[in-house]
Amino acid sequence: MAQRILYLVRHGQYDSQTRTADKLGGRLTELGRTQARLTAERLRNLPIATIHHSTLRRASETANIIATAVDAVPLRPARVLWECLPCIPPHLTQQFAHLSEAVIERDALQAERAFERYFKAAAQVTRHEIIVCHGNIIRYLVCRALQVPIESWANTDIHNCGISEVAIESDGRMMLISHNDTGHLPYDLRTFV
Repeated sequence: MAQRILYLVRHGQYDSQTRTADKLGGRLTELGRTQARLTAERLRNLPIATIHHSTLRRASETANIIATAVDAVPLRPARVLWECLPCIPPHLTQQFAHLSEAVIERDALQAERAFERYFKAAAQVTRHEIIVCHGNIIRYLVCRALQVPIESWANTDIHNCGISEVAIESDGRMMLISHNDTGHLPYDLRTFV
């Protein structure tokens, strides 16, 4: 039976302190580049067809490093994979009280569009794809794949360059194979921010 296998990769550690003239955010730190190279090594022997990635700088740089290890794979940048807050869980309403209703609705719509775009039923052949993006949206996508309340995204976490693997069957059934796999990263190279 054909499957679509998605490897959701959080970007490597990045410089979140330096302000940039554009809205694309900071670059990977040296540690972040090391994390990305180790992730590339972990994924290099898989039959990857495509690497999708957020156009924020840290995700683009991570995707490019991974692409160097995976031969002749197209990179597909997408704004819909930017970091967002897919919803505000009730226990976090005070923390996010500064956000307008319009921003919350915009982020929720973006997260939904990302799910609809990438989490499609497998076609006639098995296809492996990498999606390099950000922690909140990965956690949301995993919740959707598991069919649990989307507010649950805030109850899980993912390291920089952690890998979550989801298999999608031809009938649309989804199965979480792994979440936040960091076996390819030595313990001292595991970071959250």
